[in-house]
Amino acid sequence: MAQEHDHKLEWELGGGVAGFDVPLYVGSAQSKQYLLPVPYAKLTSRYLEVDDGIRGIFFTSPYVRLDISADIGVPVSSDDSEVRRGMPNLDAVLQLGPSLKITFSGSRRGKNELRLELPVRTAIATDIKSTENIGWVFEPRFVYEQRRKNKQGLSYLAAFGLQYSTSDYHAYYYDVEPQFVTSERVFFESDKGYSGLLTDLSAAWRQGEIIYWVFLRYRNLNGAVFENSPLVEQSDYLLAGAGVTWVFAQSL
Repeated sequence: MAQEHDHKLEWELGGGVAGFDVPLYVGSAQSKQYLLPVPYAKLTSRYLEVDDGIRGIFFTSPYVRLDISADIGVPVSSDDSEVRRGMPNLDAVLQLGPSLKITFSGSRRGKNELRLELPVRTAIATDIKSTENIGWVFEPRFVYEQRRKNKQGLSYLAAFGLQYSTSDYHAYYYDVEPQFVTSERVFFESDKGYSGLLTDLSAAWRQGEIIYWVFLRYRNLNGAVFENSPLVEQSDYLLAGAGVTWVFAQSL
């Protein structure tokens, strides 16, 4: 495997618009659509990367590195969910934690890379006014990434893995406490353990300073420890998004 010697600082700034179709939560049969302005920032340096997230490179070698993993869950009004009606709303959930990445072929800044990612994230529910720690998520996955050449053309990423979470994380989404039991919504108490199978696919085409991109996230809940919760309406979850970005400033 090639050594990585190029630590040149490179950056880009831009903006665009994106549309998303997002299920209310994993297991919900209902979804919401969003059309949003999307800022774009990309920075590459030896110890910090900004692209689809912000990653501080705390430890790196040609084969192993340690950086930051993040994810987000949208807030949900229980009035929008038939099975949650009368229950508390779900706040936005931010996930953040370290991720150990082990490269099997290619390299972090090469043309392509096949790697194992082992992220462990704490989950924080927030409505801005207050925050609550709702548990931990472990999401081991294999990732293949193909990068574009010379800032033009096609790049894509495919990830396949599993998710495991603590009981309090599952409880936030899937528990039904006695005061919320109805004739159609039975009592349910979550356990820790397997949370489902996951697949992420993304692709971007860059022509000049314009980037067109699509994103798909699929989850399957068959065998998940909360599968029998009355708040789980279906075992398949699909999030889809697409957008266009204009890069209006960049390093030389």
